[in-house]
Amino acid sequence: MPLHVEGTPPPTGRLISVGATRLASKAGISAETLKWDACRLIVKDRTLFLLGHDNPGTKTHDWVGARGTNRAVIKLLEDYAGIRWFLPSPHGELVPRRADLHVPGNLNVHFQPAFAYSDGRSVYDVNILNEPGKSLAAQANNYRKAVKAAPGGHTYYAAVSKDQYFAEHPEYFALIDGKRTKRGNHLCTSHPEVKRLLIKYMQSRYDEGLDWVSLGQEDGYLRCQCERCEKIDNYRWTDWAAEQGARGIPIRWEPFQRTVLRDTPCERLLLLHKEIADAVAESHPGKILMLMSYAPTAWPSQQIPYFGDHVIVEMMNLNPEYIAAWRGKVAGFTGFTYWFNTQIPMGVNVHMTAAEVTTRLRYLHKNGFMAISLDPAGNWGLEGPLNYLMGRLMGDPSQDHEAIVAEYCRGVFEDAHEPMMRFFDLLQNRLADVIPIPDTDIAADFRNTQLPRWLTTSQMYLAMYPPEVLATLEAHIQEAEKLAQTERAKGWVRLSRDHFDFIKLLTEMLISYRAYQVRGTDANRAELKDTVDQFEAYRQKLIHYQKEYTDQWFPGHGTFCKWLVGNLESTDTAYYVSWEARKAAVLKKGVRGMAMGYGTSYYYSFIREPLTLDLDSNR
Repeated sequence: MPLHVEGTPPPTGRLISVGATRLASKAGISAETLKWDACRLIVKDRTLFLLGHDNPGTKTHDWVGARGTNRAVIKLLEDYAGIRWFLPSPHGELVPRRADLHVPGNLNVHFQPAFAYSDGRSVYDVNILNEPGKSLAAQANNYRKAVKAAPGGHTYYAAVSKDQYFAEHPEYFALIDGKRTKRGNHLCTSHPEVKRLLIKYMQSRYDEGLDWVSLGQEDGYLRCQCERCEKIDNYRWTDWAAEQGARGIPIRWEPFQRTVLRDTPCERLLLLHKEIADAVAESHPGKILMLMSYAPTAWPSQQIPYFGDHVIVEMMNLNPEYIAAWRGKVAGFTGFTYWFNTQIPMGVNVHMTAAEVTTRLRYLHKNGFMAISLDPAGNWGLEGPLNYLMGRLMGDPSQDHEAIVAEYCRGVFEDAHEPMMRFFDLLQNRLADVIPIPDTDIAADFRNTQLPRWLTTSQMYLAMYPPEVLATLEAHIQEAEKLAQTERAKGWVRLSRDHFDFIKLLTEMLISYRAYQVRGTDANRAELKDTVDQFEAYRQKLIHYQKEYTDQWFPGHGTFCKWLVGNLESTDTAYYVSWEARKAAVLKKGVRGMAMGYGTSYYYSFIREPLTLDLDSNR
């Protein structure tokens, strides 16, 4: 088809007009009323018009903002050429051969995505930890930002940094146990200069071109105990580790938040954030402030009836009672989830079922959530259908999740799709049977935040994958390996094989360790050592995969490797530093005997023994 450049005479015959062209304007077709990155596909006078709401880029981020025309072209390719972007790899694309392209002569489609953005870790972008929207696959599957948003909260670190201000102005920082401290970057939020610096920071973010900016306190918040702060409210939580109740019984944060905090919200933060919201509304009219509802700000203020038409709340607690409490206090909702986060208890495993993903996203959409922040870690070999499903539902939650999963398996595994569907079904059924989500936990993060303390990562694998389940999963994988005909299908079955071998070898090792704990015989020790050796050989193989291979066939490889060699280290270095940056040091140190995962508290996923044991038969 000839390419027509505006300003030259148009070719005759059927035309495709892309974007807000003069041809579209002449035909009376525009994108002025479209929201976010909504798009239109219209045939008029033998011309196919593809256009959408476009408002891309800021001074610092060129991939954020609306790309509706791009979406219109993608929708044409999906709906009428059958193209799909299943995985973030050249081999993850499906481009059927077609001699020509047909669209109905009366085509008139308006597509409005259900969510304005997906933030957090994008499984369709480079290295998983990158923000969504940098790749065509991310745009196609709704892992993108169609508004110029900076979600995430924890504004205080950047706005009033301890490194920048504490030495000269310790009074900006929290008074804790009689002493001003910079530890944790906790602030004296009643100090007028702190408010000024927070306002200045928010204004600077809008000046960069952002339209939605999040405001929130630091993580692990500890209140300032100065007289001025303490007069504002009755919020008195002091110690995240060992706060004592009225009878000397330790109170954990979760029950405190669900009970005491609701009646005595942290007004010192909420009132401050309202003043900041009012200030930026005056200086930057039309901009949106995203109010982080997290930990001490989980419940709304009892003193502020309404935060303003320019304020939406960024909910970190997605259970109905929290949503109901905030309804009417703000102009809208966005949500943050830990559904697929591998740092915390579920680890590198399957985290949800397809039905659960669908129920949760539909629930949020029905309750007026405009956007969602996700934490998937690219566990494609076990959760590929779920990654794809989430993306499709973020565009249209009404779709049939079983049809989407089937489409993924057929498009990725080709002739091997039936055993792979059975493989994924069994994984998800085991999860639902062993760790069911309570009916009251419609959209929250039960599996990653509210599990019993005894249910460790090791216990989960032992409960989910007894020998008979491992044997059935192995049979499904072996059948898929036999049926896969093309190199493409074989490559994607091989990815699931690599992830399944992790589950199988790890669980067999844990079973042997349990037997050795019960009876510490030489035979049981030898068996345990053998299973540890097998797992260590597997771990060595995985971390030595070359980038040339993983870029093609192992999306999410870096995130997986970081968990394999986490060694209980701080996530600041073991998770938030890329695998490529850590790889040389890790290999030089050696990984045999190294624990996996991050931290050792109930909040993290980790496996220590038996990897760290000395099983030398001579000892």
